[in-house]
Amino acid sequence: MNEDERLYIKNILSKSTLEKQYSHKINGRWENQYIDLDLIPEIKPVLSMACKFGNSIVNKPLIIPHKQLGFHYNEFWFNISNTGDKTGWHDHKENAKISGVYYISVPEKSGNIIFRKNDGNKYKKWFVKPEDGMMILFPSKLKHCVEINKSYDTRISLSFNLYTLPIKGDKIRNLYSSKKFYS
Repeated sequence: MNEDERLYIKNILSKSTLEKQYSHKINGRWENQYIDLDLIPEIKPVLSMACKFGNSIVNKPLIIPHKQLGFHYNEFWFNISNTGDKTGWHDHKENAKISGVYYISVPEKSGNIIFRKNDGNKYKKWFVKPEDGMMILFPSKLKHCVEINKSYDTRISLSFNLYTLPIKGDKIRNLYSSKKFYS
């Protein structure tokens, strides 16, 4: 996705008339914003690229479930973080194989993504400094958070979960659990 396409998506997401669904509110902000693919088809190549890269990692076919494929919900969502917003420690759905994030707009000082892994009696932590147009794929069970947005502009990213095929009927659910956030 080029810079013009990312700017176009940023403008679409800022429209209050855009039909959105939300999963949960944390610290006064809707954490995940779900928008149907038919309203923002420009992200199709990003989701397709994620499946292709994910396949090269696990060497199995992968899919990001969404309504246009006949699922009742979308397994991709937008995170829109204003000044002062952050995302706490969490991991993703239990049956997802890989999770990922694609950065649409990353102003300077808008926060790194931090990962942590339990290494015996302590956590091993590392971070990635995101950039516009960057995609990161990681194991869905890997705990991560996003630092506070200290910029005066909005950070926008597209997150998603990838599943191996075939998907069994009850393997995935559109249920958010607040138990997925850790301290």
